[in-house]
Amino acid sequence: MNGRNTIARQADLKLRIPADSEWHLGWRIVLACAVANGTGVSLLFYCFSLFLIPMSPELGLTRTDTGLIQSLIVTAVIGAPVIGRLTDRFGFRPVWLACTLSMIAIGLAQALWAYDFWSMAATVALAGFVGGGSSSVVLTQPVNAHFRKYRGRALGMIGVGVSLTTIVVPPLLQMVIAESWRWGFLTLAAISGLIGLPAVLLLMPRQAGARPVSARPGPMPHDWSFVRERDFWLLSGGNMIAGITTGGAVSQLAPMVAEHGLSPLAVGLGVSFFAAGQLLGKLGGGFLLDRFDPRRMAILMTLIPGLGFLAFTQADPGMMALVLAACAMIGALSGADVDIYAYFVARRFGFERYGAVFGALHGLGWIGTVAGITLFSRSFTQFGSYAPAQFAAIGLLIGAAMLLSPVRLPRQKAGGGDLGTGSGPVLTNPQAAQPQNQHLG
Repeated sequence: MNGRNTIARQADLKLRIPADSEWHLGWRIVLACAVANGTGVSLLFYCFSLFLIPMSPELGLTRTDTGLIQSLIVTAVIGAPVIGRLTDRFGFRPVWLACTLSMIAIGLAQALWAYDFWSMAATVALAGFVGGGSSSVVLTQPVNAHFRKYRGRALGMIGVGVSLTTIVVPPLLQMVIAESWRWGFLTLAAISGLIGLPAVLLLMPRQAGARPVSARPGPMPHDWSFVRERDFWLLSGGNMIAGITTGGAVSQLAPMVAEHGLSPLAVGLGVSFFAAGQLLGKLGGGFLLDRFDPRRMAILMTLIPGLGFLAFTQADPGMMALVLAACAMIGALSGADVDIYAYFVARRFGFERYGAVFGALHGLGWIGTVAGITLFSRSFTQFGSYAPAQFAAIGLLIGAAMLLSPVRLPRQKAGGGDLGTGSGPVLTNPQAAQPQNQHLG
């Protein structure tokens, strides 16, 4: 009992730390998570469309086959909630390390072992299941636990890592793939193992992202009551629709750009402009969420990609500038979606079960991503064009914006914390900060 009171008093002191001191240790947490994000499964996902055309002849794949392979990322529906719950139980470091090593092994298998549809499909399915451990499901946990006043900006900054690597890597990767697509997968595995892994282990403070409920003795409770709450399903619906639109576009981004008669170099630039839009979405989205009404900003960021899809449908062959601008606008939501949903989950549901709630939401989002992959690939197969899928995406984004409007968020205190969630500026973790009765507005 005395031990528990001591922990509570320590957490109480942490909650009174001035918000500006969040960055004293927080910069290392943000930088480590940004590097992890930029060298993990997200980089593979955003670059995978570069492999579609080169590997298809050797593996005997049609465009529909490649769409089916990409759709097997749906295993994240099961993997993300499991990994999120494991992060609640064991903390950031062991879960991230195990999943990152698994992703490196998968990259090596894609380069050395994949020789037909089934072998490549198996690697993608495994990547979907364990990949959440090197994505926002795990990476947002130490950031949300540490930050209060600057939470939105910190969440945006961890996404900068994948935006920067997706700007820099695709043109270089395109040159490697031109020699051999297998060397391309080896390159991605090397980036993760030789750059990401040691950098994160050195940067991330050991106490950051430790087990957030360690103050409670005994086994961790399995609280899934959030699935009965309306706001969880509103957020899940919006996230699933975002997955349909941006996930579908990402899966076919290189062919979508090439469809307009542009060169292979321009195709690589299209992926880079998409990443540049991501970068603006992550940084701008995080700032807007901290500065203005989060719901209105989330709606605005959800609608912007609709202009990008509209531009794709109107661009004539050779209109490189318009196509690249469309890639950037679609990338804006792909960049801001983690900011939006991680921010909303932390504000709305608190931290004790953050991993489980965000993992479940993230997993359901992959259902949307798989639906988007199928929608865009079949659009080209059946109509010889991506325009039908692009028009559908515009309508879906309007629907996603409507779902975000009624989500209720706790009112913030003057210092930036949430009334009733127990959130506050913490140098390690809010171990005694549990959700109480929330004042929702």
